[in-house]
Amino acid sequence: MLEMTLLAKISNIISVIPSELTLRDQSITITVGFGLFLSFLLISFAKLIKSDVYSSMIVSLTKINGLRAFTKETYPVNKVDSLILILNYLFSASTILLILFNTDELVVDNKLQYAILIPFLLLIWSVLSMFFVLIITGERQVFIEPFIMKVVGAQLLGLFYFLLSLVFTLNSFDHKLLMEIIIWSFLIESVVRLFKSISVVYLKGVSWYYIILYFCTLEILPLVVAYYYVLGNFEK
Repeated sequence: MLEMTLLAKISNIISVIPSELTLRDQSITITVGFGLFLSFLLISFAKLIKSDVYSSMIVSLTKINGLRAFTKETYPVNKVDSLILILNYLFSASTILLILFNTDELVVDNKLQYAILIPFLLLIWSVLSMFFVLIITGERQVFIEPFIMKVVGAQLLGLFYFLLSLVFTLNSFDHKLLMEIIIWSFLIESVVRLFKSISVVYLKGVSWYYIILYFCTLEILPLVVAYYYVLGNFEK
């Protein structure tokens, strides 16, 4: 009787095992796999160079007052471990965009070029905007904290996009869900960073007029243009 019960259970297990492997709804290219591998190496190297790099990064994300002193003493953004995490942001963001672009629901020409350019341009635009205003006004001290916030925010997004890439690589997914997660994660990081930057800059005595002029023209307007460009060109 026991043997019959055991045989019945084994038979049930075998019955749910597919007779052949089936293709995933979305294929994972070698380029995506290479990007994940590079991101994993970069994340590991950063941890190897500085054992508390991730805890220090999280603490710096929570700071507004004292951010400059903390990053100078504990988490300098110009050190090798920090630069590695910036590089990881570029790789992981490009990888998650490649995963998104490889779905059948999107029509994207030159997928690899777009996947590489978009994260780079989003990062470099904010940095160059700060330096542009810095050169015009000469107010170097005002932009140190916003610059640090941008660097640390990009590093956090890099870690998140790496984990997101792993999850969506190992599972079938809805492209609209992935797109929403990518967009909302970027918007949330940007909005939180902008509010923190405004607080820091205002406390340094900068007029609200110049704050609104800067953020509307050099931070918010390009994002709005990019959003509508994506909607108009990447959807079927």
